[in-house]
Amino acid sequence: MKKRWLIAIIVAYIVVRTYIATLSSYGFYHGWNEGYYSLIAKNYFSGSLWEQVAYPGGEPFSSAPPFFSYAVFASFKMFGISDLSARLVSILSEVIAVLGVYMLARELYNEKTASIAAVIFVFIPWDILWFGRAQTDPLMVALMTLAIALYVRAYKNDTSMLPFGITLGLAVFTKQPALAALPIVLIWSYFQGIKRKQIINAIICFFIGMVPLLVWLSYYAVSGNFTVIFNIIFGELAYRSEPFSDLSRVVLFTAAGISPLIIAAAAYQIFKEKDFKSILIIWLLAYGVFVLVRTPPSHEYYSLPLMAPVAIMAGAGIVRISGKLNRQVAVLLMGAVIISSISSAYILLSYSGDSGYTATKDVGGFLRDHMNKNPDNDYLVLVQMKYTPQIAWYSGLRFDGGSLIYSIGDNLSVEYVNGIIKNYDRKKVFLVSDIDKNGRSLTDYTKTYESRYEVDVMKLYNPGISGLAVLSVR
Repeated sequence: MKKRWLIAIIVAYIVVRTYIATLSSYGFYHGWNEGYYSLIAKNYFSGSLWEQVAYPGGEPFSSAPPFFSYAVFASFKMFGISDLSARLVSILSEVIAVLGVYMLARELYNEKTASIAAVIFVFIPWDILWFGRAQTDPLMVALMTLAIALYVRAYKNDTSMLPFGITLGLAVFTKQPALAALPIVLIWSYFQGIKRKQIINAIICFFIGMVPLLVWLSYYAVSGNFTVIFNIIFGELAYRSEPFSDLSRVVLFTAAGISPLIIAAAAYQIFKEKDFKSILIIWLLAYGVFVLVRTPPSHEYYSLPLMAPVAIMAGAGIVRISGKLNRQVAVLLMGAVIISSISSAYILLSYSGDSGYTATKDVGGFLRDHMNKNPDNDYLVLVQMKYTPQIAWYSGLRFDGGSLIYSIGDNLSVEYVNGIIKNYDRKKVFLVSDIDKNGRSLTDYTKTYESRYEVDVMKLYNPGISGLAVLSVR
């Protein structure tokens, strides 16, 4: 495949994925992350760049370092404050990730394999889903993948490790699991034959790359907020979740997100190559164990870093198979891989709401407009916790001042809601809830507004998610 075709495919992908990003709002499937990081980036305009604060007066966010929220803030500066601007960070991160996949595949195999691996990576449904969402993992994966590629190139050619160190440092500054790249490359170096000078240089350059994170953490050390430091350093491994707490879902969702033909091509390459000292196998095994053990409940996107080695092995497998076929059949094989991936991506995008879910935006707009038309009332808005950042983002409501948002759990009942509102002296109370919960347990309240999301693919899996309703409680 010629480079101009590869570039054309990547550009076309960016255009199409950007369009898809305009079809949906921050929704029910991990839209919490998108809303929360967008609020953090928006608050940088009026607050401190040292602290990731989503709500004025709130505690600093300490689950992940700030590089992603900085990138979203920069995107807001360039393109304006919007959900599309936030999602552009992840969409453009795909370019960095594809570059890393291409470089690594070329170092390990050849130009042809590199081009095919890059195309496969673009079309993996799991990548299409997540590399269009405003959350940390796409940027972390992009930088982590590029860092591993830079290490392999530098190690094989005895060149500077500084690009590797800086890139990996930024990956860790995005999210802590990127640190796994360091043992991956060091184990691979051992099997390749130890180059003591290169390994020492790599470690030194890695610490140079960690300077931004260390400087950021020093702010909390000086201010005496050691909780943030502890959470950043130990939270992911020590207590974020119980081991194996998402085992079945992460395996099922990841396998479904890769598509059968890509899995088959990668498995064929592993079987034929039988090189268990390959950095791709080390990557799959080392990071795969982390994913199986440490993925928190419903956080299936933790497997996203595994897509790069899968894409490269699938690319090598297709090249190996194509060598036994005539040109026409080989082209048909590649076409079948792409078409099957697009079909799987359509199902994922439909299920996740990316193909048209706008309920959070619709409800947020309704609340904003209603309160602007009726400014004399003191409002209390009760929102299910999984929708709170999204509603805050689209409505402009805050956790302080005249209009108050209150996060509530999913097990709703009239008694539960009334027990909350009795503590607030507010003239008007709204409840934002999943539509299907209303008919079961909240019939005492009047439905004021609703926004539905009707997709047959999704409803076959989970008919309970079909939109949001605004109920008038008081």
